[in-house]
Amino acid sequence: MKKINLICVIDDDQIYTFLIKRIIEHAEVAENTIFFKNGLDALQFFVDKKMQPEELPELILLDINMPILDGWQFLAGYSKLKPVIEKEMTLYMTSSSDDQDDYNRAMAIDSVKDFIRKPIDVDMLKKLVEQM
Repeated sequence: MKKINLICVIDDDQIYTFLIKRIIEHAEVAENTIFFKNGLDALQFFVDKKMQPEELPELILLDINMPILDGWQFLAGYSKLKPVIEKEMTLYMTSSSDDQDDYNRAMAIDSVKDFIRKPIDVDMLKKLVEQM
């Protein structure tokens, strides 16, 4: 089974982050996980680490609705930053909503690999990592 070094979860929902942490551990797909409760803190992390690609995640799970900077605002900053980062990172937009407009908007952004409806389970997470 494929295993990556770091998964980044950007989500403000405490219950979801508790669950996804357990799912990541149970799936055994990553050595480490980093969590951010809003897009601003996450974006600042990427800015700070842009010249240290070994410290950046291979997989990013990004929620849409968050305080301070939501998922869309994070993506606007991330899309500008991504060309200067020398690491391949896979980003999935996640949401508990099945709003078709959100799906269409996410899929129109080059940085987004896919739109995933929460909750993510162990098998789905394993499949995401295997497809990387």
